[in-house]
Amino acid sequence: MDDETDRPSPLATPMGRRRALTVIGSSAAWIVLLEGCGSSATSVSPAPRGWVAADVDTAGLTTGQPVSVRFAGSVDGSPVAGSAWLVKRTSGDTLAFDPRCPHAQCAYEATDDARFACLCHEAFFDLEGAVLSGPPPRPLDRFAVRDVDGRLELDVPADFSTPRPKA
Repeated sequence: MDDETDRPSPLATPMGRRRALTVIGSSAAWIVLLEGCGSSATSVSPAPRGWVAADVDTAGLTTGQPVSVRFAGSVDGSPVAGSAWLVKRTSGDTLAFDPRCPHAQCAYEATDDARFACLCHEAFFDLEGAVLSGPPPRPLDRFAVRDVDGRLELDVPADFSTPRPKA
């Protein structure tokens, strides 16, 4: 059987019991591994959220001008502190944005032409948080905002951490 045309097809050759069990066992192991990865990712519950005070005088906010503010407080018994971007709208309400780009969690900054720019991957967002260009999969994430006796509070997760700008 020196000629290639005389060789039997590997598909026509019956598989031995030992080889069949090895293939089945390997396939089952991969299925268990992949399902384990998927179920563990979906079984993780989100961090608790809570209201924390922002360090800002809302009377000093200028419409359409982004301002970075600090916040600090306690959520579910754990201290939490960080920053957020605030934008006062023409309607008078205020938007609060998570300072992490939704693409790779990099810090982004406000530009002189009323946009947000994430320089990690050249992404741009408008002042409503919508993606203008770049790879982000969704708009900027927002924090809910409320006014309590003239003090601005943000609804943040207990495990929040502000990203460090690239050096």
